[in-house]
Amino acid sequence: MLGVTRLPPWFEQAFAAFEQVFSDSRNADSFKHLVSTLILGEAQWTVSGLARGISRPDADAKSRRAYDYFFGGADWSPTNLAHYHAEYVFDQLQVGAGDDVLLHIDDTFIPKTGDATDGVARLYNPVAGETELGNKIVTSSLQVGDVYVPYRARMYVPEDLASDFDEPFKKKTEIAVEEIVTPLQLPAGAALTVVFDAAYYGDERIAAIQNQGHDVVCRLKSDKHVSPQSVVWTQRVDAFAATLEYEPTTITVRGKEKTYDVASEIVEIEGVGPMKIVASKTDDTTQHYLSTDLGRSAAEILELVEHRWNIETVHEESNAKFGFKQYQLEGKQAIECYIQLVFLAWTLVTFAERANVAFWDERGGLSVRLDHAKEAYLVETLLEITDEVSPSLPRAERREQLHELVREFSWSSLAILFVPAAKIYTPENN
Repeated sequence: MLGVTRLPPWFEQAFAAFEQVFSDSRNADSFKHLVSTLILGEAQWTVSGLARGISRPDADAKSRRAYDYFFGGADWSPTNLAHYHAEYVFDQLQVGAGDDVLLHIDDTFIPKTGDATDGVARLYNPVAGETELGNKIVTSSLQVGDVYVPYRARMYVPEDLASDFDEPFKKKTEIAVEEIVTPLQLPAGAALTVVFDAAYYGDERIAAIQNQGHDVVCRLKSDKHVSPQSVVWTQRVDAFAATLEYEPTTITVRGKEKTYDVASEIVEIEGVGPMKIVASKTDDTTQHYLSTDLGRSAAEILELVEHRWNIETVHEESNAKFGFKQYQLEGKQAIECYIQLVFLAWTLVTFAERANVAFWDERGGLSVRLDHAKEAYLVETLLEITDEVSPSLPRAERREQLHELVREFSWSSLAILFVPAAKIYTPENN
């Protein structure tokens, strides 16, 4: 199977923004090859599968071992790649002074077995509702307006395994603040709001994010104690919220209208300071939320809470389209490097499609649009091939030149452009 070493013009320009991450041009080439095959690949999201999907002309020969080394031993940092990733996102969306940026934080469980893979432990899998063997990955996504893309991922290592690593043990909340929020560099004048679920709440973490000049919106557990203003005693937030007056509030998020009975009030939380509390009722369920921005309305806070679900879409589509959870790598560093490439592939095709279609267009949901972007990648690749062959040449010479160019591309990918009925057109059945 041949594969990609050359890129359509749009993607060639996009990849150029990340070459500074790699001090060695060979690693930069491996980076482009691997991200390209992640974009085009179907069910080959192992290093072995990706390596088979990359062509090897004599001048650019690489072995499977070379790509293994790229993930596990090459001199480049996924943290540095994430920095340029965010910079690229902000540039594409023209984020500047006065713009609001959302940083959603969550984690996801990835079933894995065997002690050969770093960090595998018996951890809670929320999908199964029980503990299972696997990895826990702390993830994040950036959102500006209605556009959201994955940003940074870090592996959570349980405390009993921390001695196997050179890094100190960190709780998920510490990973979120220290390794995702803190390194993020915003364009001058832009404002950041960090959005997460109740599992990531912590007084110290909220204070740390505020000290960096950012705001927080998150869900609160019902037993969290708060103090009404100008009093010295505390009360559970659910008991306090029960004393408030509620009114219907309608918000529109992800193209859909939702109505809640909502109440809000400013309270104090010891060690953190004044916060705005929002309680929302749907049927017999009441949820409680916090905002460090006291000026936000209850409706605005609920909209931010609803936007947090976008990171679940990131998990789902990153896995379905780019093999986010299907890695077969053993080392923590290698796994984090792999996931950063997946997140970048997701981002590149999102922006490629966004150039032609409004983000929430009736043409299709996100999954459909990612497919459209992949197809566009293939069309641009085909155009790149045909544009280099002069139509004035004799047919035999054109055929010969096309064969030479095709050797640098992926027939397995281009084949889907030529599918009359059930037959796939390839050089073998031409």
